[in-house]
Amino acid sequence: MASSLYLASQRLCKGTLALSIGLFGLLVASGNLIDYSSNWQFVQHVLSMDSMQPWFHGEALRGRAIHSLPLQKLAYAAIICGEMAVGALCSLGGVFILLAIRPGCGRWLVRGKCCFTLGATLAILVWYTGFAVIGGEYFAMWANQWNGQHTAYAFAGFILLSLLYIGQPEREA
Repeated sequence: MASSLYLASQRLCKGTLALSIGLFGLLVASGNLIDYSSNWQFVQHVLSMDSMQPWFHGEALRGRAIHSLPLQKLAYAAIICGEMAVGALCSLGGVFILLAIRPGCGRWLVRGKCCFTLGATLAILVWYTGFAVIGGEYFAMWANQWNGQHTAYAFAGFILLSLLYIGQPEREA
């Protein structure tokens, strides 16, 4: 009895955590759609490199700037689609993990962890690869007045830790 209660509590924690990351992805994506212009400005300034800090004199790096409006909009659309997919996959994974709490429904656990793993990996690609690596280093966001690197690292770090925790096998008491 105590062992099954402990197992259920682990699945409850993992499912709730997966759902919270899913909710995060869905809220970020919906915020970008509802208030499109707020974060659009961020993306546009980072890609065009038109708001660099006064001390930045990296002319060689400024050659990387994207000034094409259609390409900027395509990049923003890709970000939003990625965030939506993160939200959907992590939420579905959380629901499946929560379904695995019930006795005899362990098959949902593997499905849930698979969905969450895909969603969390995509989240790391969006916030780490997209914002920290491409935005931060390729477009020198670290020298831009619109610097979101610290936030991107925080998101990616939390999601990576969650991925490690949720991916661990459950243990008997």
